[in-house]
Amino acid sequence: MGFYSIQPLLLFLIAFAIAQASAKSCETEDYEEGNCVSIQKCEKFVEMMSQGISQGQQRLVDREQEKCADTGEEGSICCKRKQRPEIPRFVEDVKPLTKSLYELLPDSSVCGVDSPDRIFYGNETYLDQFRWLALVMYVGEDDKEYFGCGGSLINPRYVLTAAHCIKNNVAGVRLGEWDLTTNPDCVMRQGKEQCSNPVIDVGIDKIIRHKKYKFSWYKPNNIDLALFRLDRDIAYNKYIVPICLPKSEEDAQINADKPMYVAGWGKTETGETSKRKLFVDVSLVDLDECREIHKSPLIKFHQSMICALGVGGKDSCQGDSGGPLMDIQKTAEGAERYFLKGVVSVGASCGTTKPAFYIDVHKNIDWIISNMEM
Repeated sequence: MGFYSIQPLLLFLIAFAIAQASAKSCETEDYEEGNCVSIQKCEKFVEMMSQGISQGQQRLVDREQEKCADTGEEGSICCKRKQRPEIPRFVEDVKPLTKSLYELLPDSSVCGVDSPDRIFYGNETYLDQFRWLALVMYVGEDDKEYFGCGGSLINPRYVLTAAHCIKNNVAGVRLGEWDLTTNPDCVMRQGKEQCSNPVIDVGIDKIIRHKKYKFSWYKPNNIDLALFRLDRDIAYNKYIVPICLPKSEEDAQINADKPMYVAGWGKTETGETSKRKLFVDVSLVDLDECREIHKSPLIKFHQSMICALGVGGKDSCQGDSGGPLMDIQKTAEGAERYFLKGVVSVGASCGTTKPAFYIDVHKNIDWIISNMEM
């Protein structure tokens, strides 16, 4: 979970500076901005060499490799930096609502459906649990892709995340992930191998950030929410479904005696803790009690905040920034479904006994729905 105290922020800036320094910039033969990368990762030279290389082309390769000779990576070459299309961004308040816009949210026959097994290995999930979880993809200066935040699929075209996850290098969203080191993911189940579908990496058509997001979590009425409109509709399958949103006061109720869940890969802007999807159960903490526990004049508590703490003193770092705070409720038809109650905003460092902060989804449901398109 992200936390913007001075020490973690300083560590992040140091790590960012080191990463910037390690991704050596260069100028290509055509006087264009480039990076030193492995020759196998540079499309221009991969294509050139696949067609047979002439003596003149070999001299070009040698010259471009000389520019990267001091990087310490054998075979590194100066390659033109990829020009990625800029994603349009909008800052929006609540817009006029029509009844038809509510139809953009899936009903409980589709959303929030859990794994039929609902098996937890400690804090590790099963292949098809929390299948609405999304990973936000970023691109570094070396053109390498990495994940730094989470989100929740709420219909075939939209992912809800935290506004503080919106960086200049946001590149896309991954769905259907479980283990970051394999694709597809496979496990042994009762002596048989079960494999998920391959992950889906999808582009972003536009980004909508809440107008009341203030860039600093300690400012009053800071609504840390954003929407990604994906560049295409996503087909649901056994490993990708949306989570239910609380559209009514009844849906929005949080039972302090029942656990809620935070899930993700434990990834924030400053690092990573797991290659597999994890979860942790947390319990609601009253805002007044939360204020007393933190005793910080910098934290501006408001009614769109939810405080929650790991049950039994458990570590509450397993969720990604922007990921879901959720609970299980019975629908009118008697089916159990997961509902999205909050979005992971900021919190204390791993292992702390202080509650973390989430943005209340129901209190901002009009903003969410009014900024979605048919």
